[in-house]
Amino acid sequence: MLTEPDERKRAWDRMNAEADRMGRLVDELLMLARLDQRPELRFRSVDLSRLVRDAAEDLRVQQPERPVTVGADGSLLVRADESGLRQILGNLVTNVRTHTPADVPVRLGLEREDGVVRLCVADQGPGLCEDDAARIFDRFFRAGGGAGSGLGLAIVQGVVQAHGGDVAVRTAPGEGLAVTVTLPTRTPVPS
Repeated sequence: MLTEPDERKRAWDRMNAEADRMGRLVDELLMLARLDQRPELRFRSVDLSRLVRDAAEDLRVQQPERPVTVGADGSLLVRADESGLRQILGNLVTNVRTHTPADVPVRLGLEREDGVVRLCVADQGPGLCEDDAARIFDRFFRAGGGAGSGLGLAIVQGVVQAHGGDVAVRTAPGEGLAVTVTLPTRTPVPS
């Protein structure tokens, strides 16, 4: 049907982009389905500080104009599933990259206190109203009809809960968004 090379290229590029988007959606749905089945996680000693620094470096490469601050010096070891922790960080950083302008500052911070570790990813973006903040971890919820599948933070919550942890959000319109993940420093006992 398309006789012009530019038209064929544009159609081909669009089909590939849609196929990629659908592939990511299927991957996210499969991840949630696995989390619903309470998967057996591979707990081992993981340096969460290193993972935080890696996530910040990835963000700097993807958006070099974004100011990124990291508070994760030295080594902070936790008993956790490394791929799950990488998923949490990846989704939180992707959330910032997708929903805030590229020049908005972001801070990735990490601290240990009383048998738990707190990971916070905070941006200075537009923030959310109270109603949207209350639904931020709901599957398929996209504040303001925004970009993405609406599954990223639901996955974060599922992985955090599988680790025996908790996740909370602090936000207000014009005040940015801070997502805080609290994880036990020791392997949780299965329930």
